[in-house]
Amino acid sequence: MAIKHTITLYDVRSTLSSPAWSPNVWKIRFILNYKRLPYVTHWLSYPDIAEVLSSVGAPPTRTTKPMYTVPAIRDEVEGSTPVVLSDSATILAYLEKTYPTPSIFPNNSRDAQMTHIAAIEECIYARMVFMVVPNTVRILEGRDLEYYLASRKEFLGVALEDMFPVEKRQAMWAELREGLDEISALVDNLKQGFGKRWMFSCAATPSYADFVLGAMLVWFRRAGPEGGWDRIRGWNGGRWERLLHDLQPYLQVS
Repeated sequence: MAIKHTITLYDVRSTLSSPAWSPNVWKIRFILNYKRLPYVTHWLSYPDIAEVLSSVGAPPTRTTKPMYTVPAIRDEVEGSTPVVLSDSATILAYLEKTYPTPSIFPNNSRDAQMTHIAAIEECIYARMVFMVVPNTVRILEGRDLEYYLASRKEFLGVALEDMFPVEKRQAMWAELREGLDEISALVDNLKQGFGKRWMFSCAATPSYADFVLGAMLVWFRRAGPEGGWDRIRGWNGGRWERLLHDLQPYLQVS
């Protein structure tokens, strides 16, 4: 008889037909899909995150409010004590150690992957965040929207209305394009020795850096400025749209 094995992935809901939008959760969902691990998503309302995660034993991820954030996972194998973890970095390390095949660091490329991810975060995430956060209100409603509106300034230190003001938008779009250009140049340099398909992998399979960038692009497409994805998808020869196309086998939401 097969041993029952289920991973519960905790994510925050939205009004989208497929509710997944959080970039940090997408990093983990990509890994679960890539490793073909059995999982189900437990959708949470923003105001319920702390109560639910603390009740299942997930560690807090912050010392100030909100102390509990997604993603979190509960890995339960029949006959064993469940493993409950939070924070995407902690979770990915656990999944890679516990389920090493296929690896998200092909050819022992962990150090290189982390270097690429630092560049992605500096050049893309840091320039997207204040474009996306105020526009996420479009995909929330009810208690989720109320909580989101009340908590973002405390969480990020900037009021929603000050993040993407009309008078700064042209400059912010230009900065994002500059950041994407920098990552595109990095990819061009890497591809002198890599294969053609994946941006940051030296193998025929994707790497964690590909998943991190993919998570940011999914986030921007689903929660960013209206029409924003159509604006950037063709930049740099359309490579951002091609990445999401290539990641399609790992975009399912269970």
